[in-house]
Parts: sequence; structure tokens; C-alpha cells
Amino acid sequence: MGTDQVLLHRFVIGQLTAQGLDRDRLIRETGVPEWTLEGADVHLPSRTFARLWELGAHGLDDPQVALPVASRFTLHCLGLYDYLFSTAPTLGAGLATCGPYVTAVSTNHRFDLRAENDTVTLSLDIVEGEGLGADLTQLWGLAAVLSRARRAVRGELNTVRVTLRQAPPRDSRPFVDVFGTTALEFGAETDSMTFRAAEMDRPLTTVDPILAGVLRPLAEALPPPPLLAAAWPERVAAALHAAFDAGEVSLERVARRLATSPRTLQRRLMEAGTTWRRELDRARKIRLAEANGPLSRVRQAELLGYADAGSMRRAARRIAEIGTGRRFPATDHTLR
Repeated sequence: MGTDQVLLHRFVIGQLTAQGLDRDRLIRETGVPEWTLEGADVHLPSRTFARLWELGAHGLDDPQVALPVASRFTLHCLGLYDYLFSTAPTLGAGLATCGPYVTAVSTNHRFDLRAENDTVTLSLDIVEGEGLGADLTQLWGLAAVLSRARRAVRGELNTVRVTLRQAPPRDSRPFVDVFGTTALEFGAETDSMTFRAAEMDRPLTTVDPILAGVLRPLAEALPPPPLLAAAWPERVAAALHAAFDAGEVSLERVARRLATSPRTLQRRLMEAGTTWRRELDRARKIRLAEANGPLSRVRQAELLGYADAGSMRRAARRIAEIGTGRRFPATDHTLR
């Protein structure tokens, strides 16, 4: 299960409260223990952060509430993670700290910084999450990094392209205002923002090599970023369990539950050394093993998501060859 630093919750709760939402209600309905808001080194389940965004979106009637909140980002409010960025000599060096040290604030995310020709792209991926909460968490992640960078350089800083996995909004103007570009792609395979490569050489006004030298050993002691490839089969297993219960077992339905596209889901599984068909067969075998008592062919087909008993018989040999492994416990696999 992914976790997020309570510093994230503290900042967002403060911003949502300033916009008129009830602080006590946000804390209560998010499930954040109030005592944790006074600490500086507490991690909470990532579902609480996603729930916080859902409450903000509904309470303020703003489906893109993460954009204005991220625009008011305060430098250093995320402690070590922000200081690692701000003490770097250049924008490129600062952005390069996002990936290796993201676990200072979240074990549910991974940043990748890639240079290509005359551009540099920062992409953000999520380990677990779905729906509006996941969309807003991802949007916050990118917009907050951009807002932080703007507070550490002189002059304007805009992106040249932004891709988001969320569905197209009714009004894209808030996105243009925050990211500084009209080159927006919604329904994309990744959440990312692209800069001109020349921007990476811009010096940070907050550079502090002495403090950076002190912080780096602390940063090196952090756990490594999550291995997303290894996480995807587990996420698919959890989503399949829920899909079986709902009677909605298909690649498209499971991809929707995981807030991604069928094509991206298949690619993620391939990167993890498996396939959609193999994971589906594995889940079916486990589900059948968990069933209590003898089952008729018709009931087995229904339980395993087959159209009919004939379809199940044709797949029986393939399923028998799939090992269940020890990827996840045979208890509750639903996403939380």
C-alpha cells in the first residue's frame, strides 16, 4: 500500500480551508488522524490523500481543484524534498532530485526525467489509485513541481507540452493558465510536462551548496522509489478481484478501474514479464480455488467471468498450467 507524507495533507487542508471548506469535516471524512497533522515525519495511506482531493473537488464544485492549490505552493513546505530541489545549482539539477528522492514525500509515486533532442520531459506515475482522486493527485504532483520551480528561478517559466491521462475537461483554460501552454493532451498514456532543454541551465536563486552537502547523506538514506513494473501485476490482481465481484471482467473494464488505457495496461504487464491473459488466468485459478464446495459447470463459468461453460472448457487447460505463485494473499484484493 502506498503512503504519503502528512506534510502534503497539511498543506492541502490549509489551502482548502482558506477557500471556505470546513477543516474538521475534511479531517474527519478523509480519515486523517488529527494528531498526525502536528508531526513532521508521519506517512499516511495514499487513499487518504486521494480522498482529500475528492472532498475538495466536490466541496468547492471545482473538478480541477488541484490546479489553484498547486499554484499557491509554498517553497519548503515539504521539508527535505523541497530543500533538495532548492539548494541545487540549476533547474535541471533541481528537477533531477524529483525521481531519486520522491519517497521523502510519497511511496505511491515515481518521477522520471528524460531528455530528448531539444526538450526535457518530467513524467509522473502512480502505483495505486483510481478515479477522480487519482487524477487530481497526479495533476497536483505535476503542477506543484512547476510552481516550486517558478519560485526558485527569475523570470517566467512555462512548459511546452503537457500530457494527462485524465479525460478532457469542459474548460481547458485553467490548465493553460497554470502550465503556460496550449499544447495539452488529455486521455494520454502518461502524466507529464515537457520543457525546452535550454531551460535546464537556468540558475536557481535558492542555490546553497553547503546545505546541499549536508542534506545529501540524509537523502541517500531514503528508501528507493517504488518499482512500478513489479507493482502492476499486483494492481491488476486487485482490480480483477473487484471486477469478478462486479461481473465486469474485461481488459477495458480493468484498465478503467486502474485509471489507464488498455494499451498502457498491456505494456505495463509486459514490462513486468507477464501478460493480461496470464494474469487473468492466474486470477481465475485462484478464484476457483477459493470457492467453497462443489460447483456446477454453469456456476463455475459465471464465477470466473466466462460467457458460457463452453468458453470455460476451452480455457481449462491453459488455466491449469498457470501457477498461482505468491503474488498476493488469497483474502481481500480490492483497491482501497
